[in-house]
Amino acid sequence: MMSEHPPLKEQAEAHLEQALSADDPDTKNFHIRSALQFEECIEAIEQDDHAHAD
Repeated sequence: MMSEHPPLKEQAEAHLEQALSADDPDTKNFHIRSALQFEECIEAIEQDDHAHAD
């Protein structure tokens, strides 16, 4: 059985919140990069959905 994960948008937002609260530059960078990766995934899924809808 697969584990439950929050939706991608919520995960991206959580990473941004963690980046804002992080003092360490490496931690801040990690969370910003993670948020950007989640946003790229969301965009790819939306593009795929639109391609299949045509």
